[in-house]
Amino acid sequence: MQAIKTKLIFCLIFIATVFSAVAFFCFDNALAYAPTFTIIAKNNVYRFSGEELGFYSGRYYLKCLEGVVDGVYYDTLLSPVDATVNFNPINTNPFTFTPEKAGSGIDRQKLIDDINTALYGGKWEVSATFKEIKPQVTVSSLKEFTNHLSSFSTAYNFSTTSRKHNIKLAVDKISGCVLKKGETFSFNNVVGERTEENGFQNAVIIENGQFAEGVGGGVCQVSSTLYNAVLLSGVKVLERHAHSLQSSYVEPSFDAMVSGKVFDLKFINDTGGDLYIKGVANGNEITFTIYGERPKFTYERLSVSIAEIPPEEDEIVIDNDMAIGQTQVVKKAKNGLKSEGYLIIYKGSERVKTIKLHTDVYKPIRGQVRVGNKATKEDTLDLIDNGVTIS
Repeated sequence: MQAIKTKLIFCLIFIATVFSAVAFFCFDNALAYAPTFTIIAKNNVYRFSGEELGFYSGRYYLKCLEGVVDGVYYDTLLSPVDATVNFNPINTNPFTFTPEKAGSGIDRQKLIDDINTALYGGKWEVSATFKEIKPQVTVSSLKEFTNHLSSFSTAYNFSTTSRKHNIKLAVDKISGCVLKKGETFSFNNVVGERTEENGFQNAVIIENGQFAEGVGGGVCQVSSTLYNAVLLSGVKVLERHAHSLQSSYVEPSFDAMVSGKVFDLKFINDTGGDLYIKGVANGNEITFTIYGERPKFTYERLSVSIAEIPPEEDEIVIDNDMAIGQTQVVKKAKNGLKSEGYLIIYKGSERVKTIKLHTDVYKPIRGQVRVGNKATKEDTLDLIDNGVTIS
């Protein structure tokens, strides 16, 4: 009985060995005589044979199939090209666009399925299917962020030549600025220090509550004009300062003083896209125009005078070179002012909200009168006639 079991086991081992050998021979033979598998992707042809193919359960398969398909994808990929915008503030229409271009790439999952289906069915060639890849940025999407938001102008036609020079220099430094979403604009950083080295000249400035000569005079009119354009665009202002004296070129509480590194005008691009700034100084007017995301609201400014502040009595200056009885107004007195600035927000024709921006106090200007103290010949004769001894 034991001998029979031993013979049976030996027979089973022998059969298994023979089967394995036959299976290995058939597998090896199947790969050796397998046709070349071909993938056609437009003008590109990819061929696979030998060890690149596998054979299992009577079927062929392509080894590393997903990696092969990825390789074909990136080899034949035509990447899309996004549209671009060029901002040139010198032009009347400052925006030009380069149109987008669609790309194309193979349908990866479909190619994987087609390869498996072909090999399963005994076919040795497949053609890849391509599908369009759309660009992320189109001209139409860019135009949504190049809408006119606001414009604001102030006059400076009566300014001196040096003041006009400073204004144009500052405006030109700002014009063309593109503020990315979330970025902060700093007037002082963009314009730079108001020094002769930076090209600025002497002109009238307000310093310590007085009008005086200083390098960069006129630049505050630029910052004030820009400030109002920004307010009307709905963009958030982070920093603004009032002058100590009332300005003539803009309503009370809507000036924006900049000085040195301490007093700045800052605002942040809190819109959904880029913010574009165009500035023009033509010798008569400063105009700033803001472009950006299509606005949801419109804005209106309101200046309210709360109270006037009278100056002190005129300062009297005795002039010994001017005849007695003569007077000359050197500086005209002017009332100071307490004022408030408001921003009114509209949606269509409906007023949505009124925001109080700030309260400002502008100092009065004390007048100065020159009074003559020089006696004329007639004055002297009158004194002698009245019994006064002239020594």
